[in-house]
Amino acid sequence: MALNIGCIMKKIYDRLLIKLVLCFLIFPLFFSCVSRKSITYINNLPAIGLIPLDTLRAPQPIIFINDALEIRVGGESSKTVEFLNSYFGSSGTGGGPGTTGPQFTVDVDGNIELPKLGKVKIAGLTRDKARDTLTILYGQYLTNPIVTVKFSNFRFSVIGEVRSPGSFSIVTDRVNIFEALAQAGDVTPYSRIESVHVIRDMNGKRDIITIDLTNKNILNSQNYYINRNDVVYVESRPLKSITDNFTRTVTFVTAAASVLALILVLKQ
Repeated sequence: MALNIGCIMKKIYDRLLIKLVLCFLIFPLFFSCVSRKSITYINNLPAIGLIPLDTLRAPQPIIFINDALEIRVGGESSKTVEFLNSYFGSSGTGGGPGTTGPQFTVDVDGNIELPKLGKVKIAGLTRDKARDTLTILYGQYLTNPIVTVKFSNFRFSVIGEVRSPGSFSIVTDRVNIFEALAQAGDVTPYSRIESVHVIRDMNGKRDIITIDLTNKNILNSQNYYINRNDVVYVESRPLKSITDNFTRTVTFVTAAASVLALILVLKQ
């Protein structure tokens, strides 16, 4: 009697293994439900030929509250040099490649505090407009001053269905959406690249911009470039949850089958 039970259980176990194998063979068919075009960047390009693109100017960086700025003041006259040594120190005059000037942080009121000038409101200005404003203000004390304004870094975040989500800080003032995704290790086969969201906060005014990375029109769009402090969110396809649930189910069934096989062996 015990032998018959063992044979019956063995048949059940064998059938279970067959079903598991069939599941593994059938599961890749799920992927065929996703169009290749929906997971390929800019998939509406012709096979060959030159495609001229519109001239696209990168957006002028706007200065926000809490931005860190590197500001240098220079000039050629002895009066300017004397001023710089008194208020900025030698680092304010600039230096060789790779050197940094004094760092200034925009406070909650949108001001920075500068030597001799005191507090100057620059939040909401473009970087070039801030430079011109400071050049005029320092012209009261210097002869033909030269002012440069740079952002200390470009910070943004990429979250969602990417290989390495996180916050990134790079030394530049212009980043496009593809470069941002590349910093996060690029998208995965489960990413919805036809509907990528960019969450933008500009001094408390928040917007959500949705872009389609499968369409070549993105190359001519102002949304091709992201802004500092943007959050890029890549959605997952429904297939991702199906895959995760399937994996958990297979793990559970495999463990149960292993326990069942062990029981059969111990009973023999």
